[in-house]
Amino acid sequence: MAGVLQRDDWRDDLASILPDFFARPGRAPCVPECGPGWAGVVDRCCVRIAAALEPRESFRFESIEQSHGALRIRWGGRLSAASEAAVRAAVDLAEARSVCVCETCGARGRLYRADDVLAARCADHAEGAPAMTPEMENVHLTQVTVRGRLRVVVAARYDYDTDSFVRIDDAEALERREA
Repeated sequence: MAGVLQRDDWRDDLASILPDFFARPGRAPCVPECGPGWAGVVDRCCVRIAAALEPRESFRFESIEQSHGALRIRWGGRLSAASEAAVRAAVDLAEARSVCVCETCGARGRLYRADDVLAARCADHAEGAPAMTPEMENVHLTQVTVRGRLRVVVAARYDYDTDSFVRIDDAEALERREA
């Protein structure tokens, strides 16, 4: 899947590759409502979700859209606890990465505010001023599954280069050791 979403009709391509992910019984199929720059973010999320599913499990997107400058994904399905945790992690990573990627072109970006509207943009497509101070940029609340059942919310910083979360308390401890 990765790499096939280069054309303007990336939404159709993705839905044809994973029709069950985008079908919504009794309703029109889910169509990602975001700019072409986020095609790779959505594609990467789909790859992770497909890898997490066990045979006979089902998954579908309810909506994929831009809201407050970030990708917002709503979904449903019949999943084991382990698969559900993996899907939640994939969605959390996609939503966090979207804030670091220009929705227009896909280049590295950040969140900007112009006339009280938030948008993830690169320097070339940016309007307004950066929306976050460096200390708060890329901080997210994520759910961590403990013992396969309990979900705990933790603060984590999204690392673009590793495409992963680093818990804030772990990152601060590492910074103190390096200082």
